[in-house]
Amino acid sequence: MSKIYSNIKERILQFAETQINSKQMFFAEVGLKYSDFTGKSKESDLNSKAVAEILLTYKEINPYWLLMGKGEMLLTNSNQQQPIAPTGDLEKDLVAKFANISTRDIAFYSHLKLDTMMEEPVFKALIENLATKRALELLKEK
Repeated sequence: MSKIYSNIKERILQFAETQINSKQMFFAEVGLKYSDFTGKSKESDLNSKAVAEILLTYKEINPYWLLMGKGEMLLTNSNQQQPIAPTGDLEKDLVAKFANISTRDIAFYSHLKLDTMMEEPVFKALIENLATKRALELLKEK
């Protein structure tokens, strides 16, 4: 059985150690400092902009695994999302990347940390976008 990594920083380190030739190269590519992933700094939260940058730079990472620690580290052909051309706006790019997540998954994420997630503009936009889309679908049905 593989080791369960309890926080997102541990999963990022796992990815960098197993999939990239050099941790230094990984951290340079995503604009982060390795020192933020060691010692007591490892226990601090990672901001949504950093998560977005990692997911946009390394499209093979399974977002569900990165955020929740569930599933496989890498996307496979069966669960791979279609590539998204970056717009340069990290918030919009992240919302686009997660647009195909099922409402069941959104509900699961929401129940875990709804208050925390709604404070993050990226997740708030995603949830509001999906809620608006669903509301429009319901109105069309009537």
